[in-house]
Amino acid sequence: MYKILIIGMGNLLMSDDGLGVLAIKELHKRYKQQAEICCLEIGTSILNYVTDIGKAETLIAIDAIAVGNRPGTIYRIYANDAYLTDRKYFFMDIHVAGIHEAIALSRELTGLPSKVFIYGIEPHTLKEGFFISNEVKTSLKKLLDIVQRDIDSILKKEIR
Repeated sequence: MYKILIIGMGNLLMSDDGLGVLAIKELHKRYKQQAEICCLEIGTSILNYVTDIGKAETLIAIDAIAVGNRPGTIYRIYANDAYLTDRKYFFMDIHVAGIHEAIALSRELTGLPSKVFIYGIEPHTLKEGFFISNEVKTSLKKLLDIVQRDIDSILKKEIR
């Protein structure tokens, strides 16, 4: 069991799409000494980690989120049950399964995670290449501080 499972999603070979993987490497440095927190770099294969997701009380996912806003825009989503069970987010093809499907499957198997937070940054580019745009680099530093603040808040509430 994990109190908090943090997953970094994305593809490092597709520029800003790799921001979740870079974020998880930094968060691992910050939390590697805390047994109640697990950091996993999952890349683009979230269904391979359904078992791990099903062991987490709280799931924190970090990924690029492209919805058309200004590059570098930071997103913080508390994914409540209505958000996660809205069928418009689900694909019927396992080859394009994403976080919604992985969480639904994990919950079906174990009842967990009970809380889900999704963090992301609007990418500037998703071109092939091993680089992160300046807009995303600047926002990534801010995002890491937001995630750390939220993790610390979650841990304090569980101690009380």
